[in-house]
Amino acid sequence: MSISLLIKSLLRRKIITLLLLIQIAFTLALVANSFVLAQQAQQLITQPTGLDLHNTLALQLKPTTATLRQQPALGELLGRQQRAIADLPGVISVGWSNQPPLVWGGNRVSVSIPDQQETSNRDFIPLQLSSVSGMDALSLQLLRGLWFEDTDLDTRAVVLTQSIAQELFGEEVAVGQLINHGTVIGVVGDVLLHRSSSNPYHGMFMHRSLDSVDWGYALMIKTQPGQLEQVRQQLPDLLRSIEPETYILRLNSLAEMRNELYHEERGMAILLSVLSGLMLLVSLISAYSHALFHGLQQQNEIGIKRALGANKQRILFDVFSESWLTTGLGAVLGIIASYLLHQQLATVISLPALPLWVPLATASVLLLCVTIATWYPAAIATRVSPATATKAL
Repeated sequence: MSISLLIKSLLRRKIITLLLLIQIAFTLALVANSFVLAQQAQQLITQPTGLDLHNTLALQLKPTTATLRQQPALGELLGRQQRAIADLPGVISVGWSNQPPLVWGGNRVSVSIPDQQETSNRDFIPLQLSSVSGMDALSLQLLRGLWFEDTDLDTRAVVLTQSIAQELFGEEVAVGQLINHGTVIGVVGDVLLHRSSSNPYHGMFMHRSLDSVDWGYALMIKTQPGQLEQVRQQLPDLLRSIEPETYILRLNSLAEMRNELYHEERGMAILLSVLSGLMLLVSLISAYSHALFHGLQQQNEIGIKRALGANKQRILFDVFSESWLTTGLGAVLGIIASYLLHQQLATVISLPALPLWVPLATASVLLLCVTIATWYPAAIATRVSPATATKAL
């Protein structure tokens, strides 16, 4: 059957054809964008963090009295908590920090090289105020220089992550260099601290006292392999016994915090995947119903073709051709719709660009699904006898 005859056949059923085209277009747009979202969520979750996710606990606390939120009572409280937690079976090390890693926002500062502020300034760099034991608690890898010692408390000693050190100093050795916050004494391997930073691996560590903790503070606890849950269960009672006037804001493994950090993308990917699956199912049912109903309506026409010498393969091809043309037209609309939907989603969440091969591959999948759904109605059409044509005479 020629393209013109196929188009005329579709135009005889304008409403049904239009609905099919809209359905195919929406299905393609949903499937293509859900694939991109699922791919992005997988990449985000599996990207390296530089942290021991499954053996590290992040404990966020807030004293409930103003006295405990200030020095010197705060420092004494931190010492008691660290010593008690370090004595728990299964604990390797514990360290305090102003905030845990793997969070949105948090404490951030501008970092620059003196006398080169215009060219070297980097904004929104996460600032981690860390104890001496913080390197062990976070499993940080020291690449150059030194980590903090007790004598570095409240000094202008700075440790940078590798990515920000390279961005500031290039091929030069960062250790010993001066930045606006002090002297770089060490460089550690990249760790994912804040997602909202321009580069999530940028970070700066300083060994300073927590002067006040109106928003709380964090204890990072590294456990022996397989002991995380056992340690987690003991912490609430232990902390209450140390100081009842302390509120536990959250107690999570770093793996749980990593998953929570990207829950928006994961949730959207799951939602769109479910909708895409439902739309594909509806498309299969619609293609099957349309082909079956149209085949029954055309029994006389098919009978005439058989009487004129058309074989079963020709009838089969004619039925498939109409379904393929409808799917092709719908796919063209769907490619346009997929980019429009992608633009709308990008205003709500962060999305990578939609590569052209994704909607094209989705169109191929749709074509395969429609072909499978049309197979049985097409097979029925091939069994129409030439004698059927005489019933209309």
